[in-house]
Amino acid sequence: KDVEMINEGAQRVAGIVKRLLAFARQTKPQRDFVNINDVISTTLALRAYHLKTSNVKVTTKLGPDLPITVADGGQLQQVFLNLIINAEAEMKASHGKGKLLIKTEKTKDNIRISFKDDGPGIARENLEKIFNPFFTTRQVGEGTGLGLSICYGIVVEHGGKIWAESKPGKGAIFIVELPIVIEPEQLPMAEAPASEMPKVATARMLVVDDEATVRDLLRRALEEEGHEVECVDNAEDALELVQKKRYSLILLDVKMPGMSGPELYQRMNKITKSLARRVVFVTGDVIGTRTQEFLKKTKARYIAKPFDVVQMKKEINQILAEG
Repeated sequence: KDVEMINEGAQRVAGIVKRLLAFARQTKPQRDFVNINDVISTTLALRAYHLKTSNVKVTTKLGPDLPITVADGGQLQQVFLNLIINAEAEMKASHGKGKLLIKTEKTKDNIRISFKDDGPGIARENLEKIFNPFFTTRQVGEGTGLGLSICYGIVVEHGGKIWAESKPGKGAIFIVELPIVIEPEQLPMAEAPASEMPKVATARMLVVDDEATVRDLLRRALEEEGHEVECVDNAEDALELVQKKRYSLILLDVKMPGMSGPELYQRMNKITKSLARRVVFVTGDVIGTRTQEFLKKTKARYIAKPFDVVQMKKEINQILAEG
């Protein structure tokens, strides 16, 4: 269970990184079938320790027949987590403890999620301002005033609504309404599950990355698929190896000390174009302008960090199956 929680936290951080990259590129969110009750439960599990130490008792009333909808689960988790953290902070500051009721239900064509706390409440004149960027009632250094405006943007982008109801001294309730979306055509192409990975013959691969942890992860993951894997931590050694041995695939980091990944790629391309075609970049720098231009110009294949190991195996096997 502890390892599962660590993995959940790591995946949430990975999701935040991807959303920051998506925000910088102004790309659309990733939509998929989502169970809102599951998103609520996962979010509470991630915040469980903090809620406990803040003496906040959480009660949930999750609709048992809540329909599945199409949404960006990671973005919705960001919304729910922000609302929970805000309620926790207000209750703790007001009286050192609190009660939070989270409820989900179906209302006509919508899913309604409400967060009701017993904090100090919100002044009438602030109710319509709280979703404005940079508006905050907290002391300097205690808040940016961006959390609720980001929540508002995410919910609106999903075609939903978010608002607050409150009376000073009687707590507050934040309500999120999301449309029930069921049209499959609004989804991106579904990823094949791990059980449907392409069946490929074992292959010899070379991993080139200056980070030992990344090299070890890739080596172990690919060896589990039956592949023969060699690893080096610099491009110079890799260049020597590719001139002596034949590799079915070369997994190459973009940024390394000395000769970079793109420089090694160009060197291999001069040796033989078929060698360069067997390169797959594994990089966290897909947002960098130079890296984007390089990948676009060369049409080189790449896997973006942070990546899921199961999905990475699937992509590698798919590339091997395509030859």
